[in-house]
Amino acid sequence: MARRRAGKAKLKSVASGRERTKGSALAPESALLERLAAIERERDALLAALSLEQERRRKLEEMHAAARDRIAWALDSLQSILEAKG
Repeated sequence: MARRRAGKAKLKSVASGRERTKGSALAPESALLERLAAIERERDALLAALSLEQERRRKLEEMHAAARDRIAWALDSLQSILEAKG
């Protein structure tokens, strides 16, 4: 049994297909360049933030090492006092 309207296309489906093609078309070059510039600005901001955090980490590590050395010195001093009394 042959399909009756096999050769006819629905106008709605053709029109909606055209609209979908327009919507899925690539963005204009200027929009892409704008997006690229925004991404580059974000990258630069993230690199600057990373640099600041690396510097902050370095300072914290130095402070930690200094505190550890002071504690070790205090413990050594106390140990030597206890040994002198004992």
